[in-house]
Amino acid sequence: MNIKRNYLTSTLKWAFLVFMAAFALIPLVQVLFNSFREDSAVKIMPIGLGGKLTLRNFPETWEVGGYGSAFLNSFYIASIVIVLVLFLVGFCGYALSKMQFKGREAIIAYFFVALSLPSFLYIVPDYYIMNRLGLTNSYAGLILLYTAMQLPFNMLLLRTFLMGIPRELEEAGKIDGCSEVMVLFRITLPIAKPIFLTIGLLAFVMVWNEFLWANTFLAADNLKTVATRYVRFVGEFSSNMARIYTASVISIAPVVVLYLLFSRRFIEGMTTGSVKG
Repeated sequence: MNIKRNYLTSTLKWAFLVFMAAFALIPLVQVLFNSFREDSAVKIMPIGLGGKLTLRNFPETWEVGGYGSAFLNSFYIASIVIVLVLFLVGFCGYALSKMQFKGREAIIAYFFVALSLPSFLYIVPDYYIMNRLGLTNSYAGLILLYTAMQLPFNMLLLRTFLMGIPRELEEAGKIDGCSEVMVLFRITLPIAKPIFLTIGLLAFVMVWNEFLWANTFLAADNLKTVATRYVRFVGEFSSNMARIYTASVISIAPVVVLYLLFSRRFIEGMTTGSVKG
């Protein structure tokens, strides 16, 4: 009886996993396949495998969408945001997890409150402030906003991870003559490499996929990022569906490649950071 029950449970579990995998993969595969189809075939049968295949969509979409400059813009913004986020989160996360000072709990509570607020609620006051400071239609303003938006979640994630590192290791370093900063760089950071990689990937994906703020704060066409290029393929009365699917593939390709390369480290950092502390 127990054998039959275990077999049924295992079968149901694997059936559910297969269903969820298919539920996630089939739309992506369809988008990829439609990027190689002609527009007329996609409009006649958007879901399916019919029609003649072509490679012409990719160079045309790349040229019309201006993806050459858009990729450079997105990589430029993402690289600076990642450096700033890792620097600020590293020092602040260490202070909030390992050091005792007045107001520490209030700061942690502040980050929890900030994490609970949707970003679109403060886009109007942010735009007003940035406009008064002359930071609209510039990378500097968008980089500051992206960095601030990334801090609450990543700060709490890193803090949870660092709280799981035994304090005895750091105290042993101090006995050997290390200062607080030396303990951070020589002991804590090497142990926390997986979580820092995870934070870097999260920051990159957020910057790469973000549309609302980039579309609002960057008006000049030469400053546009990858996520904002869809508007070039949808007109008021008509659209080229094949190019829209191709633009989707071009946009998500770097994220997919990064995840395939660092998926194990990413999952390790997320799971470890969520259970320690």
